[in-house]
Amino acid sequence: MSISTIKAFGKPTSYKGLHLHPIRMKDADEFYDCVQCLLLPKNDFQEPEVIRMSYFMFLLALSQNKDGNDLIVKLLALYRLIFKTENIQLTVNEKGMAFIIVDGISLHERDFDKIKTIISEQNLIDLDDEFIDPDTKKAIQDARAFMAKRKTRQADIEQQIVAYHCKSGLPYHEIQNLTLYQFHKGLVRMDYMISSDAILNARYSGMVEFKNEQDLPHWLGHIEEPKKNEDVIMTKTAFDKQMKQLGLDPSFNKKQ
Repeated sequence: MSISTIKAFGKPTSYKGLHLHPIRMKDADEFYDCVQCLLLPKNDFQEPEVIRMSYFMFLLALSQNKDGNDLIVKLLALYRLIFKTENIQLTVNEKGMAFIIVDGISLHERDFDKIKTIISEQNLIDLDDEFIDPDTKKAIQDARAFMAKRKTRQADIEQQIVAYHCKSGLPYHEIQNLTLYQFHKGLVRMDYMISSDAILNARYSGMVEFKNEQDLPHWLGHIEEPKKNEDVIMTKTAFDKQMKQLGLDPSFNKKQ
């Protein structure tokens, strides 16, 4: 089976002889609680020693704080979910190096980051790995807060499940066995198909016109993966393009 179809068919990913299983909808609540241990904003810390730490060591350092042990509890619970085994332990060797043992296989710092990425890709979790300077991050947060006030409120997971059932006709007990990837990708495709039908109906009824017929959407058309923060950040190239479409000179501001 090719790598490109593994996620679509809900198959596990192999790593060091272990199988990382994608999360099923029936385990979504437990997963979203546990995975919080991988979503801590490590790069928000300004201390050089923290920045240089691997995420695994960062997590262990935080676990030494008051109530920090909850992070390790969540991490081990997460590993039990994805590896489908109870045989998991966090241990330290004679050199003081911490690592996790899963079914007798040792996973070290470098393995932790790779597993973290696999979990993210399998279950469509957005990891906060990239460094953004504090001012820019604050601007992004403010922009998101502003846009949230203007947008229609997003359906929560329960409402999404009901919508999936109503639109696809799939019984609830079968939706339980979909992976998070299958479920969310399915919702996106259904939304795209509905939008395509609406646009085509408007086109054939004469309500709208397309200068280029190739721009007409197709239910099986490619859906671009959204880039991180592209909903609130505009690149200079995109800005210049919009300026030109409005008949304005994008170089005007440079002359001021």
